[in-house]
Amino acid sequence: MVCQSLGFKEVGTQISISISQLQEKCKTPADKYIEFEALIILIDLVLLSKSAYRHILYNSNCKNLWKIGIILILLEAYCLWTETFSKFTNVCYRSDHPDPFLAEKGFYLSSLHILIGTILLYTFVYLLTRIMLHCANIGSDTGKAYPLVLLQGTILASIAKFFFIPIIIWKQHTTDSAMAIHISLVVAYFVISLIQIHSVVSQCSWTKSAVIVLLAFVVKTYFLTEISLFLNALM
Repeated sequence: MVCQSLGFKEVGTQISISISQLQEKCKTPADKYIEFEALIILIDLVLLSKSAYRHILYNSNCKNLWKIGIILILLEAYCLWTETFSKFTNVCYRSDHPDPFLAEKGFYLSSLHILIGTILLYTFVYLLTRIMLHCANIGSDTGKAYPLVLLQGTILASIAKFFFIPIIIWKQHTTDSAMAIHISLVVAYFVISLIQIHSVVSQCSWTKSAVIVLLAFVVKTYFLTEISLFLNALM
């Protein structure tokens, strides 16, 4: 078990139902969330609590995170397919030829687009972390492999994209500027969530995590744009 306050691995593994183990360094419960309702944990996740992130990533069963990841990819792909983002992003699929995203294969191309973007973001965050932190055993004291935890953290941060749902529902009853603001806020919230999670799993300062994540996000956007333009040219 990992202490949700400091991030250190607790020696003991057995946890009673009513009393959490105390962490030796800070004299606080190693993981208070084992006695909390799921709704409280969800609220703390929305509030970007590092303790809640540690609980989910280290002290709970994360086997279903991949299912959430698939749902989020399909959700974002649907938004792209219905051209929700076409006016507000740098990725343009417009040309003199018919837009392929209006065809039946558009949804599958959109899903591939989002999947590639997620993989690129994870890859660049991982590589930049290795390069900038100069540490070969990041997160070794937590008992979990760093690449796996970082991948789970990336999926966990992507939960912020559920806030795209209101755009899908009310896009016909709002202005373009309001949609642009909504999209910008959701993307900003996702980036901040990823920075917070990166700080947890990499055990580094928030400033270093911000530099790594923002740089990875910019590089990923550039590469994804180039890939999208190339695929569009093939159409």
